[in-house]
Amino acid sequence: MEGIRTLLLAGAIGTMMAGSLYAGVHYERTEASAEATTPEVMPRDPAPPVIEAPVEAEPKPPVEEVFDPSLSIGIDLADEAELFPAPEDIVLTSGFRIGPAAFGVFDEPPLPEAEETAEAEAETPARRRARRTPPRPPGPRLHSDPGMHSILTARRMMANGERIQGSCYKYLSEVYERAGHRSWRKRRIVYRAEREGPYADLDLVRPGDWLYIVNDPGRTPVGTHSVMFVRWTDRANGYASVISHPGWGSPHTGAERTYDLSRTYRIIRPTM
Repeated sequence: MEGIRTLLLAGAIGTMMAGSLYAGVHYERTEASAEATTPEVMPRDPAPPVIEAPVEAEPKPPVEEVFDPSLSIGIDLADEAELFPAPEDIVLTSGFRIGPAAFGVFDEPPLPEAEETAEAEAETPARRRARRTPPRPPGPRLHSDPGMHSILTARRMMANGERIQGSCYKYLSEVYERAGHRSWRKRRIVYRAEREGPYADLDLVRPGDWLYIVNDPGRTPVGTHSVMFVRWTDRANGYASVISHPGWGSPHTGAERTYDLSRTYRIIRPTM
């Protein structure tokens, strides 16, 4: 009896152990099957950025341009230039001539005033020059000889204390104009060369002649001046009394001074 009880107890224990073993194996197989059949979840790509369409600016109405005369820039004319044609020749500071002579009617060369005015402007600050006033009628004849008449005209201006602002060329242009020799029809070039020479034979010089001289040969380029010849004071050494103007700066009157004329490179003579 005791043996049967022991046998039944051992069978029950064996059955319990076999069931536990079967349950563990079945659980492992179930987990492995579930892992094999579960699909792999791939990460999702990030959503593309949203690009906003540009906002077009509203067109602006066109701006109407209005001319303001106060903003305009005036045109400066040179001392020897005039806006409208005149009955006589007009000679510009650049050396060009406006008038009948510009078309070959007259064979006389233009007045080379650019040398004097350009050199004077280089020594002084730039300035705005007003338009030249219309030429005044020539005064009464003071002498039958054109040269002496020009000298007497200059002396009358000096006696009246008339001050001229500008270059030495402008001063002599004013004297010749008042003497009635503004036009090239009433002037003659007696001698003409460059400022470096060859210089004129001083026997050619007459009273009232407009002379272009080198008064400062040590400069580079050489210094030049315009004077009106009056008389010799030392003919052997080339010194003479002339009517001269100091040039740029404040207005000045003309004056008779002594100059060395040995380096005269141009002679202009008033004629009837």
